[in-house]
Amino acid sequence: MVILSTYIVCCSLVMVKFVATGGLYNAARFKPATQSSDYDPFYAYLGVDGNYDPNAMNGHCQQTKEEPNPWWMVDLCGQFVIEKIQLTN
Repeated sequence: MVILSTYIVCCSLVMVKFVATGGLYNAARFKPATQSSDYDPFYAYLGVDGNYDPNAMNGHCQQTKEEPNPWWMVDLCGQFVIEKIQLTN
C-alpha cells in the first residue's frame, strides 16, 4: 500500500504466514473489504481479488478519492496469528 498525498492505492494485499506451518496463505483473498471512499472504478474489493498486476489501469487495484485520512480495511472473517504481511503495489 502506498499513501500518496491524501489517497490510498493498493494492488493486492495480505499474504499471511502461519507460524505453525511456516506456509504462506492469502487470508484476505475474496474477503469483504471496505474503504473510506471509492475512486470509480477502483473499488475496495479489488485489493483482495488475488490479482497481483501492479498496473492500476488493468483494473485490479483499489484506490480512494483524495481526502483527509483515507483508510482501507479487510475483514479476515476469522482469527489469525500473523507473522508477516506482504503488500504488492
